[in-house]
Amino acid sequence: MSYLVLHMDKFKRESLRGIQSHNRRERRSRSNLDIRHEKSRENYDLHQPEVCDYARAVQARIESLNLPKAVRKDAVVLCGLIVTSDLPFFARLPPEEQRRFFEESRDFLARFVGQENVISAMIHMDEKTPHMHFLHVPVTPDGRLNANAIYTRESLRRLQSELPEHLQKCGFHIERGVEQKSGSKRIHLNTREFKQEKEERERIAADNVKVLRHALDTLYAANELEEHLKGKIKEYEKQAREAERYLSRNEELPEATLFNFKTVLAQARRVIEEQKKALAEKAVLEGRKQIADGLLVERNRELKEQARRIDRLRRELEELKKQKDETEEESRTLKRFLEQPDEKPRFEQFLAVQQEETRRAEMERQNRLTSCRSAPTRKDDGPSFSPR
Repeated sequence: MSYLVLHMDKFKRESLRGIQSHNRRERRSRSNLDIRHEKSRENYDLHQPEVCDYARAVQARIESLNLPKAVRKDAVVLCGLIVTSDLPFFARLPPEEQRRFFEESRDFLARFVGQENVISAMIHMDEKTPHMHFLHVPVTPDGRLNANAIYTRESLRRLQSELPEHLQKCGFHIERGVEQKSGSKRIHLNTREFKQEKEERERIAADNVKVLRHALDTLYAANELEEHLKGKIKEYEKQAREAERYLSRNEELPEATLFNFKTVLAQARRVIEEQKKALAEKAVLEGRKQIADGLLVERNRELKEQARRIDRLRRELEELKKQKDETEEESRTLKRFLEQPDEKPRFEQFLAVQQEETRRAEMERQNRLTSCRSAPTRKDDGPSFSPR
């Protein structure tokens, strides 16, 4: 019997471009060697109409909520569920049954999160194991954007149990995955899932590095522009002072007589023209100074915004580096675990015991259903969800 793999993750706005690129194969991956790009044309999206711009679709859904407050920049705006099983499970299914498996899973999850919140249900057929990336905006039934209210410990446990039960009723021979014991450290034994998480983190980190470099370049250019504007303001102030000194100069004209009135008139006209010119230059210089002052204020505001953005990106990069180190440590732990000859048989024995217990519980459930066959049954419309 094969086990269902159901993995949930949460994403912020800065991750949307990377997720879209990975799901829609918009660029060739160099880190995930499991992808066979010649088979990427066999991938398909079960959500119709197909969404080509995740960021725009997510923003449109959030705007339709008419939230009383603006959404925080670090808020979770997208949740993803990966649905798959092991390779023998899919090998036993013909192509049309594989598609039906994902369609039933999509319908069940759509009822769980609300059809209007679904963004994509992309099926990847170009890796070692077929799997579905089910993406949705985390909107609660009362219209709030809150991923933590939807995915609680209890709701995740119920989802892990009810989805395989639904698939069993649809005719698929699949069991619930092994439940993680409370307090135990999670070990990813699914290498495909581990590689996808690692690739996504590295892609987000690379995107943030590009944004950080662009922000730093903008900051340096802004500093240069600020120095240029300060120099221009000083130059305008100097020219304005010179014009002010010229206007304050009292140039006396000789007394006009019958013999020199033409000369005095020409000199008076020259003084008037020079003063008009000085007044015009002063007005122009004052206007330029006001423009430069405005540009400098705007540039200082932009510099402060860029500085805050750089600090935020640096913190996010530090967090991603920490997550990457933890993931690599998990990988090394997994490798050491699998290299130990005594551990693998014990792990297989553990899985066998779990499978036997699951079968025994299923038989007991079937016996209870048989004994209660005369009781009226309620039509299964999928899981009902009410956030706590």
